[in-house]
Amino acid sequence: MEKEEKNSLSFLETIIVLALNDKGWFGNAEQRIKFGLAGAVLFELEQAKAIELGDKVKVTGITTTGDKVLDAAIEVLKKSKKDLTVKNSIQKIVYKSGLKWKVLLKNLVKRNILKKEEESFLWIITQNKYPIADKETKKQILADLYAKLIGEKELSSSDLMLLSVMRTCRMIDKNFLLQEYFLKVRLKIREITEFKEPLTEQTRKIKIIQEATIKAIRASNVNLHI
Repeated sequence: MEKEEKNSLSFLETIIVLALNDKGWFGNAEQRIKFGLAGAVLFELEQAKAIELGDKVKVTGITTTGDKVLDAAIEVLKKSKKDLTVKNSIQKIVYKSGLKWKVLLKNLVKRNILKKEEESFLWIITQNKYPIADKETKKQILADLYAKLIGEKELSSSDLMLLSVMRTCRMIDKNFLLQEYFLKVRLKIREITEFKEPLTEQTRKIKIIQEATIKAIRASNVNLHI
């Protein structure tokens, strides 16, 4: 039972684990991934009914979810004195300290899913990296996702949001490139994340978040190559 609890990842923690490469780096896509996480936070807040999401984002009466990462985002959104578009909301979460992604890293290290290591550059600059300590957990995440992609299991709304983040943040190659079914998986993810009509209400919201995330990334002038 203890092992089961340790390996049970939240949705945002799952994104973090899949965003890291084998050496423990986010790579050149780190800034892009922050926007993807912010979009995922909006998805989680909408699921928790803490926001209403359409053309605009409106904070409801719920002020706390009990989750530090989500609650930090709520506080940032609440401070806005004007209506926020989905793109503006993502930007505020990223730029106004509403994205507590290091809390996710800390929790994953504490539970021995990740390791925290220091890497030195030029003997002066040090930077933290986070190699996967529990590789079976990541392997299982990808195996479950693959089973859903080939139709053995049904994709949930969380799965669709995860695939959206993976495509938007260039995480597909990072996770599937060395697999024999890579081309099949990449094509399937692209087909799914085109989100073609007809769409359910929930899938439409995911598409809105995806489009807003892409716009926020483009507006940030970050390096989009990985």
